Amino acid sequence: MNTQDIMMGARVLHVRELKAELKALKAENATLRAESASLSAHFDLALAAAADLKDLSAEASQLVVDGWNLILGATKAAHSRAELVEKVKARLAEGAYEKAWIVFDGDRENVENVGDIRISYTGGAGKHRADKFILAYLRMARYLGLAERITIWTHDKDFRKTAVSIGAKVI
Repeated sequence: MNTQDIMMGARVLHVRELKAELKALKAENATLRAESASLSAHFDLALAAAADLKDLSAEASQLVVDGWNLILGATKAAHSRAELVEKVKARLAEGAYEKAWIVFDGDRENVENVGDIRISYTGGAGKHRADKFILAYLRMARYLGLAERITIWTHDKDFRKTAVSIGAKVI
């Protein structure tokens, strides 16, 4: 082995390191691109929900539901999406809330309106997307001085604790 072989080996090693770094940066870029698209979609949805919140009558409240938590969690409030929607409709009919918003984690961002109920899917990937989205919405409501008019329905203890610390009521 001569000096040229040692130098060539060092260059090959450096090229391999650069390729590995490039691969990692491409993966990070793809993740950030997806997150940016998700945030853009969430911004539109949050604006619509904020308009609902501002349009509530004087003493009315908005119910925000952690969808899959109530269906798939250890303490089930419903066994299906349709059953959960019916339970939310019943709560609206009781008069405790004027508007409701059910937020589900989902691969594709999507929104559906059923009367005074907005049903949305977060889009994207990762854990606790609905929780993070709802908490961001609560923070926005707090900035507007309206967080106390939001009631969160979830059985997730950590999520409940954070929502209360922001100013929402929790059931």
